[in-house]
Amino acid sequence: MSPEQVRGDAPNPPPNPLRGEAAIRIAGEVRKLRPSFTALVAAEEELGPLFALVERAANGELRLAEIAALF
Repeated sequence: MSPEQVRGDAPNPPPNPLRGEAAIRIAGEVRKLRPSFTALVAAEEELGPLFALVERAANGELRLAEIAALF
């Protein structure tokens, strides 16, 4: 780890989709989002198995209520 990374002033690397990361622009600044394990467990409790949710999304069968529940 570089000294910049330790201090937290290194440039943000792009989001890694393999880790579930995504980017969002807020007030002109790009922020990286990564769900916590706790958030994933809560989503699974509310929506059922996440793998089934991903499959429904890939097939274009995700319902608006499911999308809203993720936020």
